[in-house]
Order: sequence, then C-alpha cells, then structure tokens
Amino acid sequence: MHRLFAELEPSLIVTEQNLADRVRYILRSNIFDVAELERLRREAVPSSDENATAEDAAPQMVEQPANVDAAVNTPVVVDSNDDGTVAQELELEHMRSTLEEVIVETRSTPLENRPRLPRIALSKRNRAVVRILNPMLVTYLEASRDLCETDSILFGSALAVCRIIGAKVSTAGRATGHSSAIPAWRRRIEERIAKARALIGRLICFRSGNNRPRIVRTVRMAFAGTNVSLSQPDITQKLTERIDDLKQRIAAWGKRIRRYTERSTRFNQNRLFQSDQKRLYESLERPMVSGTGPAPDQADTVAFWRGLWSELVNHSEGPWTEVVASQCAGITPMDPVIITPDDVAEAVRRAPNWKSPGLDGLHHYWLKGFMIVRKGPLPGGRRGASGAGAGRGSMRAARRERRSSPRSIQKAWCRLGLLGLSKRHPPWWSTPLARSNALRAYFRAKGEETGCLAYRARMHRLFAELEPSLIVTEQNLADRVRYILRSNIFDVAELERLRREAVPSSDENATAEDAAPQMVEQPANVDAAVNTPVVVDSNDDGTVAQELELEHMRSILEEAIVKTRSTPLENRPRLPRIALSKRNRAVVRALNPMLVTYLEASRDLCETDSILFGAALAVCRIIGAKVSTAGYALLAIVALSQHGEEELRNVSQRLELSSAD
Repeated sequence: MHRLFAELEPSLIVTEQNLADRVRYILRSNIFDVAELERLRREAVPSSDENATAEDAAPQMVEQPANVDAAVNTPVVVDSNDDGTVAQELELEHMRSTLEEVIVETRSTPLENRPRLPRIALSKRNRAVVRILNPMLVTYLEASRDLCETDSILFGSALAVCRIIGAKVSTAGRATGHSSAIPAWRRRIEERIAKARALIGRLICFRSGNNRPRIVRTVRMAFAGTNVSLSQPDITQKLTERIDDLKQRIAAWGKRIRRYTERSTRFNQNRLFQSDQKRLYESLERPMVSGTGPAPDQADTVAFWRGLWSELVNHSEGPWTEVVASQCAGITPMDPVIITPDDVAEAVRRAPNWKSPGLDGLHHYWLKGFMIVRKGPLPGGRRGASGAGAGRGSMRAARRERRSSPRSIQKAWCRLGLLGLSKRHPPWWSTPLARSNALRAYFRAKGEETGCLAYRARMHRLFAELEPSLIVTEQNLADRVRYILRSNIFDVAELERLRREAVPSSDENATAEDAAPQMVEQPANVDAAVNTPVVVDSNDDGTVAQELELEHMRSILEEAIVKTRSTPLENRPRLPRIALSKRNRAVVRALNPMLVTYLEASRDLCETDSILFGAALAVCRIIGAKVSTAGYALLAIVALSQHGEEELRNVSQRLELSSAD
C-alpha cells in the first residue's frame, strides 16, 4: 500500500504507519459514502470479481464498529524505514500482548477486586511507554459500548504500563484498603499511648519489688542512654520521675487527639447546620445509631413500601397549579448541555496527577497520559475531548493534542533504548584523539589568556581548527575539558606532553604549565566554580549580556555560601516557598552546574548542607524572594515557651525598637 501510494503521490513523504492510520481514519469517519467507496474500489481494481472479499472490506469497516482484535494485529508504533525493526516489533508484540491480556483480565474483574494502581515516577522512559501504548487503545475504545467498558479499558491500560515498566502492584483489592476511617497519625499516637501505659505498669511492678527477668529487661530499656543504673541508691526516685514523665506524655498525646476530635466535631456540626439543620438537631438529641444490627426482613420491607406507593390516593388539585402551568408555558427550555473537548481538557489539566476520586481508583495521570481517550469521534456520534488547556490558544491546543507522530514515537523508542542506540554516533569526547585535541586547545588558550570571555572563545576556536568535523558549543567544550582534567584520564606526564605540544615556546615556570597538573592532583577549589562560566551556550549573539548575568549570579552564589558557612545553624534565615515558574526553574538550572566544584571540595555532610543552603538562599536573592531575617533560634524559643503568644509579642516589640534605633 505504501509503495502504491508513493507512485500515485510522489511529492508526499509519508511513513507506512501514518498512511495506515490515515486510511483507517478515512474509512471509519464516513468521509465518503458507500457509492463513492465502490467507485474508488472499481478504479483501483477494475478487473476484480464483484463477490470478492476485497469489495466488501471498506463498507464493512464503515458500517461495523472496529474489532478489538484489530488493535492487536495492527502494527502501531514505529517508523519501519529504520534499522532495528525486528527488536522494535518484538518489543511491540510484548507490549501489545500485555495490554490485551490486562484489558481482558480487567473486564472480568469486579470493581472492588481490582488492584490498587501505584504511583509511577514521571521519568522519560515511563512517559515513553505511555506514549507508545496510546495509539494501541484506538480500536479498543471505538469498540467500547458504554462508559463502564471505557473505564475498564483505561484501568487495564494503566495496569499494563505498570507491568511493562516493572512497577510493584498490590495484589489486594481496593475493598480491603478502607478498613478504618481513623487517620494514620491518630493510630500512631494511640499506639504510643498503649506502649507508654504498658511501660508504666512494668515500672510500677519493678518499684514494688517485682524482679522478674522480663520486668528488669524492660526497665533497663526504659533507662537506656540516661546513665541510670538499677543498682543506684536513688533508683526509686528515678523510677518515679520516669513514670511521671510518661504520664505527662500520655496526657499531651491524649490532649492532641481530644483537640482534633473537638475541632472535627465542631466543623462537621457547623457544616451540617448550613445544609440540614433538622439532622443536626436530631443528632444532638439522640445518639447516632450504627448499622451493625440485624438486617430488616425483605418481605416486610417490600410490604411497607408497597403500602405507601401502590395505593391510589386522590389529591386535591388546586386552581393555582393551572396558573403556574400557564405561566411556565412561555419559558424557553434550556439548551442541552454539550461537553466540549475544551471542557474535558480543562478539567483534566487542573486535576492533580495522583488523585483518584472515583470508585475505580484510576488516577488523573492516566487521563492525561492516554490522550487518545479524550479525542473524538467516539461510538454513537459522541465526541470526546482533546487534552489542550481551554482558553490557552488554538496553536497550543493543536500542539498538545495532535496524534502521536512517528517522529515523536521514534523519540519514545530512543528513550526506551530500543531504537538501535548502539548505531547512533558516540559522543565526541569518547575518542582519545578528540580528548587530546580538546586539552591542546585548552592549554594553548590558557597560555594566551587575556580574560574569561577571550579564554573560552579562543579555546573553542582552536578546537574547531583541530577538529573541523565536530560541532561543539563553547559551553559543552568547557564542561568536557573540566571533566577530562578532573577524572584523571591522562596522567601528569601525558598532560605535560600535551601542554608542550600546544605551547612549545612557553616558559617552564609559567602558570599555564602548572594549571592542568594542579587540577588533577588537588581537589577542586571553590574559586574555580566562581571563575568558570558554566551555564549558557556561547555560540549565539548576546554572549556578553549572558556572561555578565552569569558573573552576577556567580558572585551572589559565592557570597551566600561563604556567609552560610560562617553562620550557626540556628541563626540561618528561614527559606521561603518560591513559585515554580519557568524563570525560577531556569535560575535553579543555571546555578546547578556551578555547585559541582563546591560539592567536590566538601569534606563532610555539614559542609555539603551549608553549600546547599547557601545555594537555595542565592536563588531566593536572585529572583527577589522575601527572606525572613529572623533565625530558627528565635522561632524555637517562642515555640518552646509556655506563653508563646506573649513571648512572640515581646520579641516583635524588641525587634521593632532595635530596628527603630
């Protein structure tokens, strides 16, 4: 078919998969009627028999819904004009068989017995699996008869993704998940209270003279880490203090539960008062009756409701009903509610990824990932919805919701490592010659360095002369040279030889000679991170502005890290929450490689923590976020005080007086 189409339309470049999808869409969307299809068939196959099965294929596809088996037997995903097709097809068959098996299994499983879907990492590989399974669902969904079947197909697709990527799926059904309405934190506190009461009982037994081994072992565990020995003369006093401490803890824990219960009851009563006052007063007058008693008899229930609804009753129809009916006759009926694709897309776009409000337990992420579900036409003339954000531009909507092209799915295969990655070109720095030439350009540029910008630009120019076939940006070259120098790929003698080749007339005592061995032998210095441009591609206009912005960010980062190192932990400012905007993420992404040398020079976890805190503080200062000047110690003092509000008021007054002075 692809070959014949290329002969008919030589100017169009279409893949086999795209052509098959388009033909299937044309046949199912009733663009041509039966007579037109018959005419086209006779033109294509003029000598065919009238009763051949090929004649009836097109009308059947128009008149009948798609069969589920077609989704299994139709190649769906990858461009076939590439190497590695056998491996791709094998992987496709595995995915297709897994999808079919899970969908069939889900259809025969009751809703309450379905497994709980886990959260999956939003990695490139997992998204690629979702993108590959997306077009396989077309025929399943077109054969769906109602929403329940569509929901089972969606659930089976999500379960198939989890099995393909190897995510752990709970075998227990969803019916076993809601065993208790008590919050987890409350259960933990109740367990602590029970353990503390048991410990108090054993301490009292030991104080009264019970010296059984189990009791003694428990008492020793209770005093572990306190330097209290059971042979001390004042052990009775220590036991009393420990018992009092545990009782106070139990009282505090119980008060926490009591506060929550009172607040929850008050909130529920206020909400019930606004919605149903009668039910509120009934609940206040009579205690709530639980439904744990015997079930009512079926015959009595039927007789009761039959006595209410089966007996004829003559109602008195007042004249006012006719007046109201005549007044309502002129009211225009409301237009039928039409749910557009944008409506569904907006609802899905705003929904959290890992929430499942329905009884099926299907997360919102799967409605976002399987975009084919939200597109029309669906069976019976219904239309689905695209996944674009409503009101955000038709171009953006089309870009989000266009059908998965072979190119995008080919990228998905690349992310899965199934598209013959071994046949792709290796990175340029993987060959010894390219690494040597990069170091030659580095040493030569260092020997003639006149500044930071001139050094990088000259190194890039020299490397382009040595390796004209490689297209490398300045930033990539600088990062690779830094990596080669720090990873000890070349020893000191080899580095010295490359330096002499690059700068043959340089003085032996010049600083350019010792630059590379120092970087190899010594740990990375913090100043290197400040003086090395790290972030932006420099093979573009506006390099000076980028470098100036980089220098500003680098100086702020260095200043924040140095200040954080000299600041005690309790005096550090409180970091605010920042908006996850594109600009703020770009700042974090720009500062990310600058931290490499700082972290490599870190000696312990405390210093690493100070570097991370300083980096976060630098981001807040760069984006202009408001940082609280009060340290953690002030807030801790206020929190531990018995009169927290009064203490906080006094502290704020002292701060105002000091700021006024």
